[in-house]
Amino acid sequence: MLRPVGVLTRFLERTMAQARYDLLGPGRFLAELPELGLKVEASHLEAAREALREALEAWLLQALRSGLTPPGLEEEVDPVRARFFALAGEMWRLLREPQAPAKPQEPPKPQEPPKPQETPKAKRLTSVEEWLKGLGIQVVKKPEEDEEKEKVLTRLSLFLGDRYPSLEKLYERLKQSLSTKRQFELSLAEASQEEIANSTQFCTLLKQYALLTSYHYKSEERRIRAKASTEGWVQNFLTGGWLERYVAERLRKLLRSKNLPHEVAVGYQVTLPGGEAMELDVLVRVGERVYWFEAKTGDFQAHIAKYAGLKKVLGLSARESFLVLLGMDKARAKELSALHGLTVVNQANFIEVFQEVLEGNAA
Repeated sequence: MLRPVGVLTRFLERTMAQARYDLLGPGRFLAELPELGLKVEASHLEAAREALREALEAWLLQALRSGLTPPGLEEEVDPVRARFFALAGEMWRLLREPQAPAKPQEPPKPQEPPKPQETPKAKRLTSVEEWLKGLGIQVVKKPEEDEEKEKVLTRLSLFLGDRYPSLEKLYERLKQSLSTKRQFELSLAEASQEEIANSTQFCTLLKQYALLTSYHYKSEERRIRAKASTEGWVQNFLTGGWLERYVAERLRKLLRSKNLPHEVAVGYQVTLPGGEAMELDVLVRVGERVYWFEAKTGDFQAHIAKYAGLKKVLGLSARESFLVLLGMDKARAKELSALHGLTVVNQANFIEVFQEVLEGNAA
């Protein structure tokens, strides 16, 4: 059985034990947790300690609401409990599904002469891979998935994608440093409190999961110093793989909320009918329809013409072919859509636009 209250209490006590306290002057005490970017002032030491604890509790609540579990809060997996909640969730889903009213039994009808045999109907689409095969496209490789690794990377992707406006400066500096493989610095002296909190929290998470090999936040200067891991998978994730995961997870959540039967295929490496090798970021099957999403965090100009051509190979319309560009202005996205025959969107509005397409197709 989980003991969440005890776990949270111990986490808060361990973290508060790392707090730093300074006397700034008469009646001015400073309390801070530098690694979390938390800092408060009060008129006496005990008040500063209480205020810091309240700030830590608010930070922890926000992290848990975002689906992120700070290290030290994880519990051992209880297979019996996990199975119970899986069964309970399935029972709840069945209860929510509308049940067709029972029809009264009718008397048997007299037998009719056999009708001429009808032409067999087209086979129903059952998978994205089957759809690709029907287009003469061969799936060469699917990404191998480690469940625990996927969970962590998905949480980090959601954190960055949902808060991108306040993390944009940090992300751009981080991405620039990946090519040099050197430590980077970022001044938050003119940043808002939201930018500081999100930036320090995101760096803390990256450091805890070893995607950053070093990280330090100097609260008195409001300056971040950090260095990213040079491992290949970390570099791929930080330079763009996270946006692909973000798009896929947001699509899954939308389709689950609408109880639509669907399949989301991510990172398929394929060979086109002409022999060209490609990687398709995200393919989504909703019933008998397929939608395609490509995600770019940087320069897209050299790729957009290729995507417009690939749309034709896939036999998809502009409304079924999405190009998600990080931070793209909506007005410019509309112009790019008209020029290249794709639906160009950004990370903040692609779900809204996709929902409009779904509702239009259902009409």
